[in-house]
Amino acid sequence: MTTIGNRQAGGGEAPSAALEIGEPIRGMAVWASAYGGDPGKERIYAVSCGAPCMLHVIDPFQAVGEGSFPLEGSDHCWGVVYAPSGVYIGGSGILYRYTRERGVENLGEIIPGETYTWRLAVDRAGNIYGGCYPGGKAFQYDPRTGRFRDYGVIVPGEQYVRSMEAWEDKLYIGMGTQAPHLIELDPVTGDKAELTLPDEVGGEQLVYDLNIVSGKLFARLTPSNRLFVYDLARGEWADRIEGCSGLSVSRPDANGNVYFVKDDRLCRYDPETKSLAFTSLAMPEPAGDYGWLDGHPLNPSGRCLVGVHRDGSYWVYDPEGDRHGTYEPELPGQPVILQSIAAGPEGSMFVGGYFAGGLAKIDAETGRIASSFAGIGQSEGLIAGRGRLYIGVYPKANIFEYDPSRPWRTGENPKMLFSLREEEQDRPFVFAWAGRMLAIGTVPGYGRHGGAVTLYDPETGIVEVYRHLLPEQSVVSLLCRDRLLFAGGSVWGGLGVAPARDEASLLVWDWERRETVWTGVPVPGEKAISGLAADDEGMLWGLTGGLLFKFDPREKRTLATVSLFDAGWPGKTHFWRGGNELLWRDGRLYGVSMNRLFAYDPEADRAEVLDEGVRLLAEDRYGSLYYAKGTVLHRCDAKRGAAPFSAEGL
Repeated sequence: MTTIGNRQAGGGEAPSAALEIGEPIRGMAVWASAYGGDPGKERIYAVSCGAPCMLHVIDPFQAVGEGSFPLEGSDHCWGVVYAPSGVYIGGSGILYRYTRERGVENLGEIIPGETYTWRLAVDRAGNIYGGCYPGGKAFQYDPRTGRFRDYGVIVPGEQYVRSMEAWEDKLYIGMGTQAPHLIELDPVTGDKAELTLPDEVGGEQLVYDLNIVSGKLFARLTPSNRLFVYDLARGEWADRIEGCSGLSVSRPDANGNVYFVKDDRLCRYDPETKSLAFTSLAMPEPAGDYGWLDGHPLNPSGRCLVGVHRDGSYWVYDPEGDRHGTYEPELPGQPVILQSIAAGPEGSMFVGGYFAGGLAKIDAETGRIASSFAGIGQSEGLIAGRGRLYIGVYPKANIFEYDPSRPWRTGENPKMLFSLREEEQDRPFVFAWAGRMLAIGTVPGYGRHGGAVTLYDPETGIVEVYRHLLPEQSVVSLLCRDRLLFAGGSVWGGLGVAPARDEASLLVWDWERRETVWTGVPVPGEKAISGLAADDEGMLWGLTGGLLFKFDPREKRTLATVSLFDAGWPGKTHFWRGGNELLWRDGRLYGVSMNRLFAYDPEADRAEVLDEGVRLLAEDRYGSLYYAKGTVLHRCDAKRGAAPFSAEGL
């Protein structure tokens, strides 16, 4: 028997069996790599994100993987550097070291409370540096002593220390989200000085990438993707290049040229003459990190540039002959954490993946994984309608339409309908049908407040964006009944900015007239309303961090609240979905709150914890419910009147 608040959970109907469907999505997402070794024997050290991350050691001359090593405790990686003492990898607030003799070593937690590690750098003495989130701190690791040094908050109010490079006796740090900052830090004294950015950076948010080559500092700012060049010796900005993508600028070739991606093509740039030329290598995605190879078969007598694609393949470019090749070392894919679940067309269930992306189709009749697809990014939300599956993808709030009756072809089916990037929206978590209109609720971009409700007409293709219906809040839940659209807010906007509101609001909106009927705070003190459902009597139920509330949409007032779990609001860095989903079926509410699957009977005022470690919730046409535990999909079979869940062992 499990207790929720003052309510006892347990007993009741005879439980049915819960089915573990399995891991429906496997993928590869490489965002960071390092290169090193003796000339002619260089190796690629690429890290793929997953559960857990994996370090892949690749022989780029033979195009084979020499080994893949798990980075236990981390599911994402943005920084890898090659140093005299080994290869260093930044994970989920953890630093790792790889050597051929010892394999992977966990060097420990970098800074307590810092859960993300961004780009890494190494200085001439072999010290390792990195930046963190959410505290906006930077650190040093000394391989000789095995000690970490915490340099503290770099810029008060900014949470992202995103990029860095060591040069001479200084560390240069790129950061932001609310506004871009470029910091020069003395790693011995800890003293900091801010370098003045060019006058034309108004509207920029973040120094996303930073490299120093031959005394020139290259800083790519987002969201404009402009690359600025700073002459460190002269202390002045020397050049600006439009349309660049990351994540880095290469070390120089024999003629002093550097390479980066501009307008989806690898470019050659001379920092002294400022001449820029396109190479023959198309690069439709960010290039990540670069390395140099001596004596590769593409040019046995010269040096070739190398980089790793997101899918784990790698490219090699010969500057002398302007030739290139792509190689597939066949690295093992990792199970992908599940990020979205929804019933799809023709009764199938679909699940989307986190970070590495991907989509999988589940046969609701058999409970088996029918197929899985690559080539789609991180899907925050899914909904079916008109024989199609609509997919909301992060970043840029890209909305796709997939026709399951036609073959999956990346770039064609699913096809991208539109993006909400220009409206500063980033994460399309929630969908609802308002008549023939598709309603979409979004979280804004990094460092921004103000989510949006977007209406899309599939028949005409018209897109209408209504921002700030919930002032300074994200839109994280939607429910439509007749002509009224209900939207729940979260006080957290995009990452990297503190909330501007203290309490979450509920919106009642007439979508036909495009008019606000009512907005207010249904439960004082709650920070997010991330689940909404309607009962058989037309009453609205909402789910916050750990609290249910019953709301009368006619009288616009809260009738009751039910405390389930402690949301721990003071310790939250953000809360959008929060693991919360809410469904009404057969007189009961089913939801996921604070990683617990629960059922609540309003008539008996009785709640049950049905499973733990849970995220997401969706229902198929048979009444069975699906939820995720990390990378694993589960189904609770409720067919033919069986009780919907098993509470055994809890």
